[in-house]
Amino acid sequence: MNEKEKIIQLYKKYGFEFRKNVSNGNFLAFTFKSGFFHNAEIVSLNSKEKENIEHEMDKVSSQLESLGFSTKKAFYKNFEEIEKTLFDGFFNVSEWKKKIQLEYKSHCERTLSVLPDDAANYSYIKVPYLKNNKKENEDLIKDICESLQINGPQLNIIEAPAGFGKTCTSYEIINNLVNNYKNAPIPFFTEFSRDRQARVFSHIFVREVDRSFNSVNSDVVIDEVKQGKIVVVLDGFDELLHDKGDSRNETTKFENAEPMLETIGELLTNNAKIILTSRRSAIFDGEMFNDWINRYENKFSINRYKLEKPEVQDWITSTRLEKLKNTPIDINNLSNPVLLSFLRFVSDSKFESLCQEPSKIVEQYFSSMLNREMDRQELRMNPEQQMELLKLVAEDMCDNNYTSDSKEKIIKVIKERGAELLNNVRTLYSHKDRPTIDKLATTLSNHAFFDRSNQGENNIQFINEFVFGNYIAESITSSNEDWIASDERFVEPAVLSYMPRSCNQKNILWNKLSTMKEFLDLSTRMKFEAILTGNIEDNVYSKADITSINIKNLNIFQFGKISSSIFNECTFNHVNFNLDNFEDVTFLNCLFWDCKYNFDEQPQINFYNCRDNNNFIENIEELEDTDELTPQPNIAHYIFSKIWPIGSQSIDRLHYFTNNLFKTDEFSKKEISKEIKRLKQEDFILGANDVNFITINKTKIVEIKEILGRNRT
Repeated sequence: MNEKEKIIQLYKKYGFEFRKNVSNGNFLAFTFKSGFFHNAEIVSLNSKEKENIEHEMDKVSSQLESLGFSTKKAFYKNFEEIEKTLFDGFFNVSEWKKKIQLEYKSHCERTLSVLPDDAANYSYIKVPYLKNNKKENEDLIKDICESLQINGPQLNIIEAPAGFGKTCTSYEIINNLVNNYKNAPIPFFTEFSRDRQARVFSHIFVREVDRSFNSVNSDVVIDEVKQGKIVVVLDGFDELLHDKGDSRNETTKFENAEPMLETIGELLTNNAKIILTSRRSAIFDGEMFNDWINRYENKFSINRYKLEKPEVQDWITSTRLEKLKNTPIDINNLSNPVLLSFLRFVSDSKFESLCQEPSKIVEQYFSSMLNREMDRQELRMNPEQQMELLKLVAEDMCDNNYTSDSKEKIIKVIKERGAELLNNVRTLYSHKDRPTIDKLATTLSNHAFFDRSNQGENNIQFINEFVFGNYIAESITSSNEDWIASDERFVEPAVLSYMPRSCNQKNILWNKLSTMKEFLDLSTRMKFEAILTGNIEDNVYSKADITSINIKNLNIFQFGKISSSIFNECTFNHVNFNLDNFEDVTFLNCLFWDCKYNFDEQPQINFYNCRDNNNFIENIEELEDTDELTPQPNIAHYIFSKIWPIGSQSIDRLHYFTNNLFKTDEFSKKEISKEIKRLKQEDFILGANDVNFITINKTKIVEIKEILGRNRT
């Protein structure tokens, strides 16, 4: 396509009409109609003969003005300058950047609104993270922003538990892009909530685009995304994964996510950059997600960032940290951004008081914020009454599966669920000052613990996951019957909000979850059992795949038993294993830091592609029978037939999900693990880019055919 055609196509993309009859070799004329405004642009790249060409342009300009067009004559250096001018003009880039800055400022103010009055300035605190499963020391925001400058389509996934900084990280990225990177793409930030459906994600995305960029067609926006001029930041990817179905079934979970992933895959062409944030999900570690990536093999790059618990020492001064260490509380349980901010900014006298009763730090946080709310809104509703009201709203969200709704809907919920409470509060006002039910409910909808949501101009939600989780937990523990939410998503914030509570309070919550935990996938259930009980003992984890959990400072299976299970990509830190209660359990791609074990009988566990820092693995493996890795033809046949199924003329998948090899009763997991190790030693099997996968060595195809019996006539 020559330059003239490129310019014509560019203008047409933005909705201009090419006026061929008044164009010539020196300039091109275009007209644009939008409601009341009729504009024309006469464009030339020949600035050397500007004086002569301008004279010709004047004639054309007069003709177009007689037709009612307001005309503009423009000389450009090159096509790229035209492209930039149109993009900057239609997307109003300077105003868009100001809008992002205002949104960031508003985010900072909202964050400060639920912190002590001494918290005058907001600052983003760095969190430890893994990038593609490797510990990184580079500043997270800098790493992500600079990766967006690299040519080529790129998907960045930021994963973290509920309330551990995903949204704050998103805001920090978009603010840095508009302030510190001159040639960076402009950010398009959208936050998802549970009133949306994954299966119609493509429509949701287009609707969000139309809402944000109302001066251009959504097709133009999507094209500019693909060109890399707009970076898409999708906050709360997991919020759409709430369609009904068995959450423990990976296939069901992936089917819910697939429409979103397909839309994202279609966008990731040319130079597109997409960032999505999500709770940590086994979806991203499973075979089906990797199959999806393989379908787009070499079409885009992918980076996975896993945010870890904030480090206490990064948030509070060394003096305060030392005082906390001298209290009975486990400071690791305070590793929540909201609590750490509270402890950072609270006055010295208040901090001293908290150290006297560290078990009440959480209660003191909520009490101080609710007392302040009484002053802020001149509200005659004590903290206990406010807590009850907020609990009722959280309860309604759990019952009806939403996290954000219109202000009118929240007011209606307050009036309906809190009718008796509101009437009691009204009696505390004098007759002259007594508010109506409507006015009191409206006042409460402006509570500091509620926040404007990005989902709809008038939508509100709880200010953060910690606050939301606290009131979900209050609802659970005060329930007189078995507590069951409309979706498992509501359990995580409740559990994480209770991490800093006393052992007794955590045990009460775990017991109250007795029915709901039956609906949790077993990886999540194990993680929550560890957090709330300080142990892992339930006899429900046999024949399970436990994926991507971090266990720290625990004794596990000292009494309960586990058999025929697989731990995949898990991290164990200062964990003591009672090996007598492990039977045929396999650890794949796991990390063991400062772990210990005890046993009376021969251990029945095995390791594949695992690491430690104290010979934990080697010492256990030495306890086994020390027979050499001898060929096991039946097992080798089984392994190769899974990778290259009988009846298939070719290997369907270049990379095979290692976990699947262990899903059989034909051989023990230890036998399979040993044979995989032998086949790798002899180069029949090779490691893949992802540690979860293996692949056949094609140079050994003749020998592999022999093992499979495919050379026989």
